[in-house]
Amino acid sequence: GIAAFNKKCRESVFAYIDLWEKFTKRIGYWVDESKAYFTFDSAYMEVVWHIFAQTAKDGRLYKDYKVLPWCPRCGTALSSHELAQGYTDVKDLTITAKFELVDEPGTFLLAWTTTPWTLPGNVALAVGADIEYGVYEQNGIRVILAKKLVAKETGLLEAVATLYGRDLAGKKYKPLYDFSKALAAESERPKFEKAFQVHAADFVTTEDGTGIVHTAVMYGQEDFELGNKIGLPKVHLVNPEGKFVDGTGFLAGRSVVEEETSIEILKDLQTRGLLFKKESYTHSYPFCWRCKTRLIYYARDS
Repeated sequence: GIAAFNKKCRESVFAYIDLWEKFTKRIGYWVDESKAYFTFDSAYMEVVWHIFAQTAKDGRLYKDYKVLPWCPRCGTALSSHELAQGYTDVKDLTITAKFELVDEPGTFLLAWTTTPWTLPGNVALAVGADIEYGVYEQNGIRVILAKKLVAKETGLLEAVATLYGRDLAGKKYKPLYDFSKALAAESERPKFEKAFQVHAADFVTTEDGTGIVHTAVMYGQEDFELGNKIGLPKVHLVNPEGKFVDGTGFLAGRSVVEEETSIEILKDLQTRGLLFKKESYTHSYPFCWRCKTRLIYYARDS
């Protein structure tokens, strides 16, 4: 069966070459046919593998991830020009979650996200070193967010304390979920020493949200770059089909592109007293130009 299949493939390849030669003559395309290369040619493949082997021997080859816009339905990454074809204005459910400080029980850092499905993958919070933050009291607890953004939060009065992002850097908080640590590969476990902490980052702004950025290394480009810089653990909780993997509790098997998944996360956080606010937010978001599925930013290994 395999031998017959290979023979058929080779026959098809040579038939293609014959058609290609005739076509190049018809359109007046000047090319030296005797020296033309084809990726399926044995000599071409041998050269590529040789270069690949030499690169590996020289120690310049390594495996890592790259965050790409990914269609979970098609199972493909999209290039920048493909990405530009699918932006649509949508109204999404956004969540402001509460992250309790380990050394200050009852004091919570507030982080806002337009992609609630990434919250289970949170491994860090990012602040701006020079941004001014306020500590506010509400209903017997204390919350921390950028002073410039507090005006839109109802129920928050004058700050009981003021500090800068650099003062928050290094503080540890209780993770919303423990899935990442439980599912981490053995090589990633030591990196959790730096996880679930506040880190200063240049990309944090006070244009919207709370001035504190929830960081999920495997589901955002800036998140991934910060993770590489600090040495944060890289753990996938979502498979290439866009579904939560086994070991993620009530989320296992759920699709991240379905709004119901975000609602379930919201309900869970609310039940545990870790939801500060929910609201609708209209923004431009990319969809697959082929199948119209919502894209996700996803770390692919290579």
